[in-house]
Amino acid sequence: MILALINNKGGVGKTTTAVNLAAAYARAGCKTLLADLDSQGSASLHLGVREGGPTQVPNLDVCLGFPENTRDYQHVFLDCPPALSPLTSQALELCDRFLVPLQPQYLAMEGLANLLRFVENPSRWLGIVLTMVDGRARVTHEIIALLRQRFGDKVFQTEIKNNVRLSEAASFGQSIFEYDSRCPGAKLYAQLKEEVDQKCRVLAV
Repeated sequence: MILALINNKGGVGKTTTAVNLAAAYARAGCKTLLADLDSQGSASLHLGVREGGPTQVPNLDVCLGFPENTRDYQHVFLDCPPALSPLTSQALELCDRFLVPLQPQYLAMEGLANLLRFVENPSRWLGIVLTMVDGRARVTHEIIALLRQRFGDKVFQTEIKNNVRLSEAASFGQSIFEYDSRCPGAKLYAQLKEEVDQKCRVLAV
């Protein structure tokens, strides 16, 4: 499976989701590749890798740019730049499915509409992953309700809540599973991995 993670807005937890979802698959014993397509190399830095190659996570490799060979991997994750760019278009052509990590804010909802208009093959859309969810704010619950009403089961049930350990993991060059496998963030990304598997199985039928 080649899965692209796209959003035309930065700071929404896209790279955090790409890194930790890829790490969840690697942790489950799957040979996994994370392709860092962002010019800032955020995914690579998150995992403490600067020039591509193996990571501290068993079964997880990182490459800078598009992978030349995906045959050696069971799963490939494409961490796209935060823009509707030619790189994003290329990722959408290459991928089997794509995910949209989305922070539940009103401006993000407007950006989502623009992003979906950009997509030429919406049948590859696996859904929306809600990230950086602040459960204390009433407006967050209102926006999530609107998204679920509008997009139905395209919105993943798993919601990635704000968790300081996720930010700390990046600063130590680790996935959340190496940094603190028992924290809520790790449990949520493990849960997200299972839900991605489930959705892919349903779409494959």
